[in-house]
Amino acid sequence: MIRLLLIGPLPPPMGGDTRHFATLVEDLGAHRRFSVKLLNTSRGVEHSRLLPNMAAAARTLLTLIGNLHKVDVVSFHASDRGMFLLGPAIVVLSKLARTPTVLRVFGGSFGDFYRKRGVLGRALMRASILSADVVLLQTLRAIEQLRPHARGKLEWFSTYVKLPARDAAGQRRIAQDARTACSRFVFLGHLWRTKGLETILESAPHLPDGCTIDIYGPLDEYTPEAVQERGMGRVHYRGFLTQAQVESTLWAYDCLVLPTFHPGEGYPGVIAEAFAHGLPVITTRWLAIPEIVDEQCGILIEPGDTRAFVAAMNALNADSGYWRKLCEGARQRAARFDHCVWSTKFEEICQQLTQA
Repeated sequence: MIRLLLIGPLPPPMGGDTRHFATLVEDLGAHRRFSVKLLNTSRGVEHSRLLPNMAAAARTLLTLIGNLHKVDVVSFHASDRGMFLLGPAIVVLSKLARTPTVLRVFGGSFGDFYRKRGVLGRALMRASILSADVVLLQTLRAIEQLRPHARGKLEWFSTYVKLPARDAAGQRRIAQDARTACSRFVFLGHLWRTKGLETILESAPHLPDGCTIDIYGPLDEYTPEAVQERGMGRVHYRGFLTQAQVESTLWAYDCLVLPTFHPGEGYPGVIAEAFAHGLPVITTRWLAIPEIVDEQCGILIEPGDTRAFVAAMNALNADSGYWRKLCEGARQRAARFDHCVWSTKFEEICQQLTQA
């Protein structure tokens, strides 16, 4: 049995990082060959406050020190900033105890994060984080950026989702295949300008007849009134969804839109969710997104190009055969994001480290 100290954030708040970590915890708990000691680093609604962050960091290090002699592998899961702040100490302490470390960085921007550090910051990362036994990175782009600087092993570790049950997915697929046109578009995510909200709102007067875009997500930089006014009866704000609601709501739509240019974008989990529901994607040729979206399952446009965004929706709405082809491509692509695939890879990595 492998004794694993697993350090990372559980919900709340519910987000891509916490949801992914919770899924991994659940998958590992289902296997008898792992004995998991879990340390939850989530600070809930206080995640941006200094004192809760300091308390969480102190608790993490104290728990690590108290358990290093009791575990076979230490695995720390964090954002760019969290990894930079705590990763060095975790790696150094684990090396002193001769305990293998697996670090996982959420999102796809860790290579950019490294490049933006000063000389001392990059040196610290090379000597500690990038010297861990294994560093799991979400995108191939990040791996290529960091490979020249890494002393440890870099591994690709994609975003992932729980695929719908076969029976339910099959029934929903029959219902989707009965539709005659692609007309119901959906956006899920933070209402940030960098997620492409301006592109969506600017498209409202030019949408094909009968087409709508429904927006779901936290109200960050927009208000429902602003969306309603600029949406001209075609773009609507529909509120915030829980994860369970996301899984059921996506079946009602024909295509996901995500015209993002967000600087921290990796493999957006909502794209994997869309594929799992047989939905093609209209998104941007931005950072690592072309690694997972191509002409087989979606349409790529340039960030901020409202005209191309509208043209993409027109193409899907006007040609049902083209839309159905992309739907089938999305269903096939979904297999790459099955959580079981990536949990198994994590288990194999831990096993290899204990056998070295």
